[in-house]
Amino acid sequence: LREILKEVQSTMVPRTMLREWATATFQSATDYWTFRKVITLQLALAGFVEYVLHLSRLNPDIQYIHQDSGLINVAYFKFDVDDVSGELDSNRPVPFRLTPNLTELITSVGVAGPLTASMIAAARCLVHPSFKIQALLRAVLRDELIAWHKKNSDTNQTVTVDTNGQQQVDTKDGEAIITMVGKAVTAITARLTSLSQFDGTESKVGQLVAAACST
Repeated sequence: LREILKEVQSTMVPRTMLREWATATFQSATDYWTFRKVITLQLALAGFVEYVLHLSRLNPDIQYIHQDSGLINVAYFKFDVDDVSGELDSNRPVPFRLTPNLTELITSVGVAGPLTASMIAAARCLVHPSFKIQALLRAVLRDELIAWHKKNSDTNQTVTVDTNGQQQVDTKDGEAIITMVGKAVTAITARLTSLSQFDGTESKVGQLVAAACST
């Protein structure tokens, strides 16, 4: 499969295709620089949330790049929850999407500079000031895991909805869901904290970017 992929990349989709399209589309150096800058920051944020929040893969078919601005619209993102255990999937070989075509457009300087720095800055914005990020994550993940529980529970079990529109489950199941939510929040905050730390040029983000570029 790897040989087939390399053959397709070399003959049908060369790694310079996106950069050549951008240079042909944006005749002005200012327009080209602005487009590349915006798309670099957008990819940094998209990769950041995909890795930290354990979201589903950012496939090309759900990624839309606005030609007039460089802004990226992601059509569909969801938590990557294991169908059996209900835990967030953390065993992904590629942390986020950073394909050869994207790295050619951003350039190696852009990858090692603005993209990496933007991901670290985003992590530090959420970690160091007390924004109660854990409380927000619990609220979001609670509904996600209740939906998973409802899908995997027996047909005789019911999930009720209270007057505020919130889903409620039995006490025993509720305790299990609370535990699962706690584990998910811990996993997310651990990744968030690791990305916010750096020592000079060495950082966890740099390691992830290198892993994404090497695959």
